[in-house]
Amino acid sequence: MDTASMNLFKINENDSWQSLNDGVMGGVSKSQLTHLDKLAVFSGHVSLDNNGGFASVNRRVFVSNVALESELTIRVMGDGKRYQLRLKSGVQKGCPSYSAGFTTQANVWQTFRFKLNEFKATLRGKRVPDAPKLNWLDVQQLGFFISDRQEGEFCLLIDSISLDD
Repeated sequence: MDTASMNLFKINENDSWQSLNDGVMGGVSKSQLTHLDKLAVFSGHVSLDNNGGFASVNRRVFVSNVALESELTIRVMGDGKRYQLRLKSGVQKGCPSYSAGFTTQANVWQTFRFKLNEFKATLRGKRVPDAPKLNWLDVQQLGFFISDRQEGEFCLLIDSISLDD
């Protein structure tokens, strides 16, 4: 690719995002990704009932021609809560997620930049210190995640996600 930035996320209603919430463990949290104008909206409700406490959405991505030094940049408007940006190098169960956290300011557009080494491997909420090193070209999924006992409604507006050289 001969441009300095690769947009991984064009906001449109044909995007195929999937919700994965704590219901897989008996919880009752809810989330969805919807569209509003040219923005994506990750929203829902985190409940601590039934040992729950997390909500997430993810989608497949295909990355090519990216330098190891590239940074992933997101532009979001949040609600003052903490979120994670998650990457996965596989789609099968048991594959660790690589997470980088960010804290939003309520009703303020913010840009966050992440280097590859800022993403830490986790599986079912626990660190995976011996996980394979992540490479941009191995990334197959990208998602947003909220947990950390942040009970209640949440809303994250997503304007863009890109890889920048």
